[in-house]
Amino acid sequence: MTKLNKPKNMKIQLIKRLVHKVFLIAFIVFSFVLIFVGKPDSKIIAATSGFVMDMITPVISVVAYPIYKAGGFVESVREFRRVDRKNAELRNEVSRLAEELEYYKSREAEYGQLAKICNFSSGGTNYILVTRVLGASGAGLAHSFILDAGARDGVRKYHAVMVDGYLVGQVVAVGEKYSRMLLLTDANSRIPVQVERTGTRAFLAGNNSRYPKLVHFENQERLELGDRIIASGMDGNIPYGIPVGTVGSISEEDGVVLQPYVESSRIGYVKVVKTSHTEDISAFLKENPVVE
Repeated sequence: MTKLNKPKNMKIQLIKRLVHKVFLIAFIVFSFVLIFVGKPDSKIIAATSGFVMDMITPVISVVAYPIYKAGGFVESVREFRRVDRKNAELRNEVSRLAEELEYYKSREAEYGQLAKICNFSSGGTNYILVTRVLGASGAGLAHSFILDAGARDGVRKYHAVMVDGYLVGQVVAVGEKYSRMLLLTDANSRIPVQVERTGTRAFLAGNNSRYPKLVHFENQERLELGDRIIASGMDGNIPYGIPVGTVGSISEEDGVVLQPYVESSRIGYVKVVKTSHTEDISAFLKENPVVE
């Protein structure tokens, strides 16, 4: 920015010098003419000097005024550019601070979610592991997540996985540091469940949609809309009594459709139930009542 102003400034200085030199040369020439043409007369010289000064001064003032104003304008442009650069720096700083604020807001929400998940009493909960979901696993219509916990953390295959006290899936593969959780909605998922009100047993079968179906009922006629579905514990892996969802619809075309308590888009942190004992999960549910 400063380099572009230097040529203009140099031109102004050259014009000033040129004007001064022209009038100086004119004055010197006029003085020599007076000396050689006639006898020098102090009164004539004084009068002539005054006349020349009266003539030259207004001309110099007229010529110098635009140059003076131009110099002031150039300085104003420089100041404007300095202010503009400072404003640009401030805008960048504001943008950076806004990004940091969004980052800290997202972290605050994440920590709030984690604090909510970890809000259970310490007594008898050594079988509960809180871990983070790292991302989706598989491709196509697969409904599974990678968990940030593995065998070294006590995770085993077929362990139940919960969010906010509700069953969302179970562990199907375990590595040393990480494991894979299969959601209830996955087509490969089959969970033994029962109707809490009547004790009617069935299987919850995923179908790669948001709403899995209840199949193989002992007595479908006793079902009602809104019936609460819980894990039956018949497989020996998922403890009895963990809430799964409610009966969302019953029809001949679609069968019995479950409305899960938790949607996969809400899953960020989960609880891995490192036990299959009913008494353990019953104690946990008492300590952490599920809010309907």
